[in-house]
Amino acid sequence: MSECVMSTASTTSTISPASTELAGSLREVVLAGPGARRAVPEDVAAHPLRVLASPARVRAAVAAGTEAVPGPAGTAGPPRRRTRSLPAVVTTVLVLGLCLFSGEGYGAVLARLWPLLGWLHPALLLGPVVSAPALSQARARLPVGVLRAIFQASAEQAAALLSTPALSTLPGVRVFGLLATAVDGTVFDLAGTDDLKARYATPAGGRYPQARVVTLIACGTRQVLAAESDSIAVSEQRLWDRLVGHLKPGTINLADRNFFSMHRWHIAAATGAHLIWRVKNGVNSLPATVIETMSDGSQRVRLRESDGMLSRRRKTTGEKTAPRLDDITARLVEFTVTVTDEAGRARTSRFRVLTTLLDPDAYPAEAIAACYARRWQVELVYKTIKSTLRGVGRRLRGQTPDLAEQELWGLLAVYNALAGHAVATAVDLAVDPHEISFTAVLRATRDHLTAGTAACPGCGRHATPADLHAVIAAAPRNRTDRQRTAPRTAKDRQTEHARNVTYTITIEESNLPRAA
Repeated sequence: MSECVMSTASTTSTISPASTELAGSLREVVLAGPGARRAVPEDVAAHPLRVLASPARVRAAVAAGTEAVPGPAGTAGPPRRRTRSLPAVVTTVLVLGLCLFSGEGYGAVLARLWPLLGWLHPALLLGPVVSAPALSQARARLPVGVLRAIFQASAEQAAALLSTPALSTLPGVRVFGLLATAVDGTVFDLAGTDDLKARYATPAGGRYPQARVVTLIACGTRQVLAAESDSIAVSEQRLWDRLVGHLKPGTINLADRNFFSMHRWHIAAATGAHLIWRVKNGVNSLPATVIETMSDGSQRVRLRESDGMLSRRRKTTGEKTAPRLDDITARLVEFTVTVTDEAGRARTSRFRVLTTLLDPDAYPAEAIAACYARRWQVELVYKTIKSTLRGVGRRLRGQTPDLAEQELWGLLAVYNALAGHAVATAVDLAVDPHEISFTAVLRATRDHLTAGTAACPGCGRHATPADLHAVIAAAPRNRTDRQRTAPRTAKDRQTEHARNVTYTITIEESNLPRAA
């Protein structure tokens, strides 16, 4: 499928590293005994664990996530200070480690990361590795808000990096000069405990309760910019309503047909972001009339809230006398995509997208149709998180609602950290971030941390993030010049396989009624 129109800015810069933290004397810590709480005198910016999260970010997340923890009497009060062997900052990093080394038990992850944890809490260097039950108990004490704050910090960093000149020049980050984002939802299987079944619904015919997650991602970097999670009983649309405020001017958002309604279009367009949203086919599926057909075959349409949409909106908002929304002028691009494989077999699908980009000269219909294909980047994000990072067929290990939610935010935070290393490597090489293999990043990061445990925490030289990026850069690259298709469902995969194809876009005229 043809590429979208890209920004051609030529300014470049490097991504500045995060500031380092002041360190005290390790000798002073040792002499002070087990109660000492001073920082280890090593280059914090080069510490192996920094590839997951900086000490400042972890401590800020713990402070933010424990602000509302009830006091001992059950009333609101200041966060409780714990003097157990696993403080909140250490537990937070270990939860991230459990997400990074998904599929490994508590004991294995503790063995990998324990020698590095003096970076956060030097007194740990003086004692033996804690037991798996101790980590389990520490997780139960850690508020969900801590891991959510870790994820939010990673999302804010990803959003900030998108505006830097270093990323603006990379392929795929911008379309029509706008930062490309996409939204979609997915589900995660949870453990089948009674507590989880009471909090999270189980789908019809399903065996396990599920959590639904809706995310806003950056198409060019595949990092998650915002996310909302709830039971599968809560629809994607309702979760999107919580996320829509994250749309910004200077961006263009891509969404599948499940998200469109007049009300949601109104709200999303009011953020200043441009939209390319798929809508359902069929003459009665879109409350629109054609005003005119433009030179490129696209159509300017008038959207008018239907009686059904108005009724649903009144019911959802509880405003029984809410007035009908004002009409909206938008542009409709209807097209077919013909997929032809090397054997000459072809399959044609029809698409209909609405956009706020009204000028056909600046934004040709075929380019808009091609841009919609970038929405698949969010599907690839979910595939990467669920198959590559978490592991195929694995349920989340948390046995309670809080632990499951804690793990969800941890997975998103770890994914963002790993995707960030892929982007940093792509910037160093001046290549498309999609060329960097996430599998290579994951393996290199795991090796990076495992190698770090062999070093003495506080002496010698640890492998640095730059070393990690060098390993990632040396790994085999993904090919971005191929066009391939693969079966989506398990049934299709029994008889079909991935194959090389060509895509042909044809702009079509819609069958919508014309304005009088």
